[in-house]
Amino acid sequence: MIKKIYSDHPRFKSVKFHSGLNLILAEKDSKSTDGQTRNGAGKSSLVEIISTLYGGDLKKTSLMKAKDLSPYRFGMDIELNGNPVAIERSGDYPTKIFVKKMPENFLPISELDGEFFCSNEDWVKRLGHYCFGLSDSVAKIKNGPTFRSLFSYFVRSSKGFDSPDKWFSQQSTCSVQVSLSYLLKLDWKIAREFEGVRQKDKLIKALKEASNEGALGDILGSASDLRTEILLKKSRVEKLKSALENFRVLPEYQEKEKRASDITRQLAGISADDTTDKEWLSQLERALEDESEVDTARVGRLFNEAMIYVPEMVARRFDEVAAFHESVVRNRREHLQQEMSDISERISRRYAEKEALDKERSEILSLLQAHGALDQYMKFQIELAKHEAELVQLDKKLEATEDLDQKRSELKIGRHNLQQKMRIDYSERDEAISEAIIAFAEISSNLYDEPGKFIIDPTNNGPKFEFDIPGKKSTGKSRMQIFCFDMMLMKLWANEPNRPKTLVHDSIIFDGVDERQIAKALLLGAEMAEKHDIQYIVTMNSDDMPDMSNYPTFKLDNYRVDLKITDTDTGGLFGFRFD
Repeated sequence: MIKKIYSDHPRFKSVKFHSGLNLILAEKDSKSTDGQTRNGAGKSSLVEIISTLYGGDLKKTSLMKAKDLSPYRFGMDIELNGNPVAIERSGDYPTKIFVKKMPENFLPISELDGEFFCSNEDWVKRLGHYCFGLSDSVAKIKNGPTFRSLFSYFVRSSKGFDSPDKWFSQQSTCSVQVSLSYLLKLDWKIAREFEGVRQKDKLIKALKEASNEGALGDILGSASDLRTEILLKKSRVEKLKSALENFRVLPEYQEKEKRASDITRQLAGISADDTTDKEWLSQLERALEDESEVDTARVGRLFNEAMIYVPEMVARRFDEVAAFHESVVRNRREHLQQEMSDISERISRRYAEKEALDKERSEILSLLQAHGALDQYMKFQIELAKHEAELVQLDKKLEATEDLDQKRSELKIGRHNLQQKMRIDYSERDEAISEAIIAFAEISSNLYDEPGKFIIDPTNNGPKFEFDIPGKKSTGKSRMQIFCFDMMLMKLWANEPNRPKTLVHDSIIFDGVDERQIAKALLLGAEMAEKHDIQYIVTMNSDDMPDMSNYPTFKLDNYRVDLKITDTDTGGLFGFRFD
């Protein structure tokens, strides 16, 4: 329970609290203009100071780190399970908690220049023990419940009024599930195990997505496609192996291949020469037929005609002329026969040469057909090695893909088993769940005609928390769901030996809420605070304070905190305006 919030800043307005309902009302100054607002009066700043003094991290944007405030200290007097404790913090020393009052051996204390301090980490651990019964071993568990993850539901920041199950909108699913499971007396370890499943599932989905987009194409693929590709690759490898086993290397393969080509060209030339000679021989045979026996009658006729026209030129006798003509014809026939004989001899010679060349070429081609070149053999070996390496890679890809598919199957089974485990846990803790559901319904029925519903659903993604207050949805009803939920938590922890005894609500919780529901909420808050011995701190603008005349037991003076803050430059919590 908080006793006092103070600061060594000369203008800061200290605040003293009491048990039960504590109302902090920001007034509108009589001299204020319509343009002035009480948003800077310090209501939310006071909530942030309380949260920070309870171990919140001091970040660059934190209030205490503001240039005008960081040199100063802000302190808090509290009571932890009957133990008086006083601590201070400063923006200039974000990790230190300055100890002003604390029971002996409460936590590890260091001394420097006559001043005692401890680390914020140790302070938070001790708060976790006194407020929620958290052991040091639990505090060390990754994704386990921590004081800050639990306490933030009791002192919500301005970002914690969007949904009852979250104290800020970006809170992780794991944090929500683990924290609320702990606060609702469920097995938080099961909720924590779901985070492990989610992380594995996230990794598998990322790998699959990367595979589909080609980023991991060398590692993963489609199992069915890979099996087909492996089958075809194996077939090609077997064919190459068989070809290499039957392959006989001929070192002079290229020379033989060249010789066979030369022979082919020679045979083509011989065939061309044969064709030419055979055509010439045919012509000579026809010419020889034309050279018949000597025709003396023809010679006689020619002689007589010559006598008529050129008698002076006829100087020889007829028989001499006939003999000469016979000699010419005989010589020509002998010449033709000799030429024909030469051609036939050339053809016969080429025929023999063709037979020899054709035989040689046939032997070479037969040899080439049965053997291969060394470079061709090496080429086969390189291709085989390449395909074998690709086959090994494909086998690895298939193995990795099948392993990933197996992990997905195992993950589904893991989810199912965890869900079953959670259902069994809920069955065994039915009393705690029923208490929470009934408490939420009773609290909400004090605000609205029908009771609200609080549902805990053991889904395959872990516990799911849903809230519903019947009637038309509005911002006001959403905020009242948070009010009912927070009050429910206070009631559930009311009888615990180690419990949070303070609940703080900023004025945001009543934004958009009907005046009648605000009145009922304040009345209910005051009654529950008194009944369960808790401290309920509420900040509001004075003109948002509803008319409480219908509730004679509600005396404003009994609940109002002695803190005057207004909308003027000097009337706020800090006594001055700063950036």
